[in-house]
Amino acid sequence: MSVSIGTAGLSSTEAADYTRSVLDIAMRLAEVMFSNGAGAEDVVSAVLAITRAYGVRNVDADVTYSVIELSHENPSTHETISRSRNVRYRTLDYFTLTRVSNLIAELVENPLEVPEARRAIARIVSAPALYPRMLRRFGWSLVGAGAAFLIGGNWIVAVAALLATMFIDYLTSALANRRVPVFFQTLAGGAVGPLVAAAVHSIDPTANTTLIVVATIIMLLAGVTTFGAVHDALSGFYVTGTARFVEAMFVTGGLVAGVGASSLLVARFGLMLEINPSSATGFGNLPVQLAASVLIVLGFALAVQLPVRAVWAACVLGAVAELVYVLALDTMIGTVFGAAIAALAVGLLAALMARLVRVPPLVIVVSGLVPLVPGLILFTGLMQLSEGSLDGVLSMLAAASVAVALAAGAILGQYLVQAVWGPVRALPRRFVGPLMALPVKLNRSRADKF
Repeated sequence: MSVSIGTAGLSSTEAADYTRSVLDIAMRLAEVMFSNGAGAEDVVSAVLAITRAYGVRNVDADVTYSVIELSHENPSTHETISRSRNVRYRTLDYFTLTRVSNLIAELVENPLEVPEARRAIARIVSAPALYPRMLRRFGWSLVGAGAAFLIGGNWIVAVAALLATMFIDYLTSALANRRVPVFFQTLAGGAVGPLVAAAVHSIDPTANTTLIVVATIIMLLAGVTTFGAVHDALSGFYVTGTARFVEAMFVTGGLVAGVGASSLLVARFGLMLEINPSSATGFGNLPVQLAASVLIVLGFALAVQLPVRAVWAACVLGAVAELVYVLALDTMIGTVFGAAIAALAVGLLAALMARLVRVPPLVIVVSGLVPLVPGLILFTGLMQLSEGSLDGVLSMLAAASVAVALAAGAILGQYLVQAVWGPVRALPRRFVGPLMALPVKLNRSRADKF
């Protein structure tokens, strides 16, 4: 069945109605993308691709933190049609993001009738979750347990971290349902770790209970928007990128406040949380670290509803990231450059593996980098600050540097691959970053669609 594309042959009223319908489709797709983890450049590129495929030109799109704006000017009548949407709540739902990304690819290749396109979007939005709620909650628990093993914990510490992170996810979800600000959600979540550590210490005084706290920090930092902030800033969306950085700082600040207040409380009862240097990542226990990295990625994949076909790819990338990071540290180049090199390797491999498992690169890149979240460095800085040492400030800056290095390294890897193999974009673009949340095609003959 042929689909009517463009406004040729339509009256001015019919052309305006058609343009509004196309802008509505593009806006609904942009909202779903942005609310489920996509960056600003991906959203704008998708909007321009959709409107171009439907024959609507002269469209301007922009994203400013939580506001998506579209406008179209009729070149003959100079009439302007605009759409605006405020995306107040964002989450990480990679199943929905993958489905809407694939729908965008389908619409660009073979546009559907406007009513059918609307129904397709509605089916995606109203679809049930890929994994049951309890399985997703158990996924966050696996992130905590894997993090405990990764930083040197034993089975007692890992089980305690699993239970602590499960309770944290339940607590933060309950607060989110009541529209409590994210700062207070992470504050409450951060306070759980030291309390569980104190309980475990009373049961087994020989256990390194501080690792439980670090594991909960890694779990809470896994969903922080540092990656999106760096991607937006590097792509030219400085306002959006800066706002996301501020959001990440507030989330981290709530985490630090919660951990700090709870640590002071347990210290009044005689439990002093200290960092055990032997718990740091090292080359001597590589098999356990690789297994722990895979466990973390598996748990994160369940928590963010990564499509089943892509779970193995994310696990492989997580193991590669940990391996490269440990090897880089063994050469004494430092944690920041080590994280950047590991993320670069993940970015390069993800561009190819995303084609194999038919998902956007973003969903497996972010999942693969979770084991390198700088929870141990952040906790070290927090403890140093609580002792009145200015070294804590340096540790906090080091943690922020590692987080930025992870995002920048992965984005650079994607940029190098897409610069060599595509996509060449026919759309006018004022940005420089790679596409991360769209199904890119690594060949120049077919890449003009994006």
